[in-house]
Amino acid sequence: MKPDDRRRDILDGLAWLTSEMYDLNAKAEGNASFAQMAGPMLQMLLEGRCKLKVHRETKEGPVYFLTMVKGGKLQASKEGSCISMDQYKPPAPGEQQPKGCGQTVLGRNGLNETLDGYGLTMDAFAGRMSWDAAASRTVINKTGLAGSFDIHLEYVRGSGKVANTASDADGPSLFTAVQEQLGLKFVADKGPVEVLVIDHVERPSEN
Repeated sequence: MKPDDRRRDILDGLAWLTSEMYDLNAKAEGNASFAQMAGPMLQMLLEGRCKLKVHRETKEGPVYFLTMVKGGKLQASKEGSCISMDQYKPPAPGEQQPKGCGQTVLGRNGLNETLDGYGLTMDAFAGRMSWDAAASRTVINKTGLAGSFDIHLEYVRGSGKVANTASDADGPSLFTAVQEQLGLKFVADKGPVEVLVIDHVERPSEN
C-alpha cells in the first residue's frame, strides 16, 4: 500500500480538503492537557463546525514488520531528555523550543533528511514511520522492546522505496539507515492495516 493509497482511503471524493485552506481558531477552557486538545476536543470541534463523521476499518494489506537486528544500537531515553506533552507550554520569546516526549522533528542536512525523536516507544516510532512517505506502507512494531528511546536518523530524502535499499553516494536510504544507525529492520509482509473512512464532512461554518 503506497502513501497515495492510504490517502485515497481517507480523502476519496473529497479533493477540496487538499486544495482549500481555512483558519480555525479555538480556545480551550480550563487547564486542558495537550492530549485532550489534540484528541477529543479537536474531534468535537470538527464534528461541530464541519459536521465530520468518521469510522475506522481494518483490512489486510502490505505492511512492514519492524524487527531487531543482532547487536542493536538503540539509545534508551535518559531522564530529563524531554518533557511530557501534558506539561508542554510554548516557549517565551528567546527561549529554545522544548523537546516533547513522543515528539519527532524532521530536518535537513545538505541533501539528506534527518529525523529526531525524543522519548519514543517502539510503537510510536513504528507509527511515525507508517506516515513517512519513504516507508510507503504501514509499519508494525515486532521488536518486543519496552521502554522509550531517543532516536536520530539521517538518510537520503525519498529513498525508502522497496527497490532502493542500497546506500547512495550522499547517504544511506531510509531502510539502510534504520538498520545501520538503530539496529532495526523493516521486513515486508502482509498484515492488518487500519484506515480512517470519512462518512461525511462539510466545509467549516463561519463564526
